[in-house]
Amino acid sequence: MKFLTLILVLSIPSVESMTTSTAMDVASTYQSLLEAEEKGNLGMVMRYRTELVKACKGKELLTLLPGDENALLRLGCQRVIGSDHELGRRLDEAIQLLAPIVEEHIESDGPSRKVALKALLPLARSYGEKGQIDEAISALEKGLPFLESGSVDIREAWMLSGDLKASKGEVIPAKRDWSRLTDDLNKYGDDARARRNSSVRLALLGKTAPSLGNTSWFGGKKRTLNSMKGQVVLLDFWATWCGPCRMLMPGLDAIQQRLAPKGLQILGVTKPYAQGWMPDRENPKRGQTVRGMTRDAFLQHLLEFRRRFGVEYPFVVTGKQGFDAYKVGGIPMVVLVNKKGQIAWVRVGSGGEGLLEATLERLLEEE
Repeated sequence: MKFLTLILVLSIPSVESMTTSTAMDVASTYQSLLEAEEKGNLGMVMRYRTELVKACKGKELLTLLPGDENALLRLGCQRVIGSDHELGRRLDEAIQLLAPIVEEHIESDGPSRKVALKALLPLARSYGEKGQIDEAISALEKGLPFLESGSVDIREAWMLSGDLKASKGEVIPAKRDWSRLTDDLNKYGDDARARRNSSVRLALLGKTAPSLGNTSWFGGKKRTLNSMKGQVVLLDFWATWCGPCRMLMPGLDAIQQRLAPKGLQILGVTKPYAQGWMPDRENPKRGQTVRGMTRDAFLQHLLEFRRRFGVEYPFVVTGKQGFDAYKVGGIPMVVLVNKKGQIAWVRVGSGGEGLLEATLERLLEEE
């Protein structure tokens, strides 16, 4: 019996060996994540980030990864956890973790600067989504001089910096940032998506909002944009077949209901497509593809889609000319028109609505 007890005791690993094993596992996962990030393998990035966050969840990093030899690993894990908070819209937690990394290490000459540079964009986005525009711009200004020309990060940073300045009404500084992105594309290799998204912003910001042409309206009285001066208008270019467009719509509907009394009008702008998507009657998150529609069939399709999806703002059907007037190349695309009828902000793609709402609040307060 004593011999058996001794064997059982010896077979239980010590706390120190368990900690070392865990630290080695975390280090291995973190290294795999860095390699996936370097290769731009988004699927593997998501996998290793999830594994790393799970391994660190509920634990003090200093306890999990003790000693000076793990200082850089702790900083890297802090960056990954903060970035995960940003993706999960836990913005206060993201800022709490990411801000010290950028502030303390962005000007470092050592390897910690690389960690700080990876924390830069999620931190700036978190500030922006909180409506803390100046803090977001300040963070980017600290990091931009250290980002590598031709990298995805510097291009995203220039795009975001322009969006933030446009949100404040700073048209010329915003265009300057997007022009720097264009210069980077010209010098260090093109990226069709980045070029399209920067060029549409450069072309539209500050211009008088073009007419949508001949339109059909569902859910509202037909009006022209010119007749809507004095209101702030949000144009959401979309299609029923576009998944990200549909994901955006409930948030836009909530914004419309909240800000309509202040003078906001959202318009869901689409055009006839041969293909669409129809939500189920009982669960609008599920549905089926519809193909081979004529123009008349599309209009009926849109009417039924609106009824099933349940948004309150009007749908406006234009044609190719209306889309071309706004240089729509990717959807969803959001265009904000100020009370004077000028384009004040542009976004291509879906995303968090914090920066959008902050911009709308500013536009609605303008005389």
